[in-house]
Amino acid sequence: MHEITLGQGLGQLIFGMNRDEVLKIMGEPSEKEKLAGDNESGAMEAWHYDDQDLSLSFEEDADWRLLSITTASPDVLFEGLDLIGLSQGEVMEQMEVFNLGEFEMEDLSEDGSAMQMVATNNDFSLNLFFDNDLLTEIQYGPFFDDEDGVVIWPDEE
Repeated sequence: MHEITLGQGLGQLIFGMNRDEVLKIMGEPSEKEKLAGDNESGAMEAWHYDDQDLSLSFEEDADWRLLSITTASPDVLFEGLDLIGLSQGEVMEQMEVFNLGEFEMEDLSEDGSAMQMVATNNDFSLNLFFDNDLLTEIQYGPFFDDEDGVVIWPDEE
């Protein structure tokens, strides 16, 4: 079991690690995917570890350092709890217990049926993805300085 540490990483994976450091810990990914950046960021690369239900993202503008982690694994714990598979109500209740503040809910469904939702908390760089009311993925990254809009890497706190 691995523990999510908001703003820090997952187990030995620490935000800000370069791709070589991640390779030493994780080995070769099942798939590497190049992603085009938007107007505000450069190109991105996502590494998928299918057997661990884990995806890691690196951004060119961040010198290809680990910038986000997405997990769908029930073996990953959040504050000691396995949240994957819990209902949206149960998960959001836990977020209140953890005192994480407000989440913005967005419907990602094509037809507006609210079958795919994301709960976003920018203060903690955290996204919670729900399909059919169940938590399917947790995505998070390092914290950001709101005033400057720059990444606060864990080793620089």
